[in-house]
Amino acid sequence: MNERKKTCLRCKKDIKEQDLHKIVIYVVQDKFTEHHYEHVECPDKFTV
Repeated sequence: MNERKKTCLRCKKDIKEQDLHKIVIYVVQDKFTEHHYEHVECPDKFTV
């Protein structure tokens, strides 16, 4: 399976396999640049 660690962009905590999370993708000038993960409902911070 996928053994890479996912770390929440907002709270910096590890995202466990069973945690709900979303992928945040940055696209600049129609080119895929980078992606990050964050908790859907972050334990420490709320997404507006």
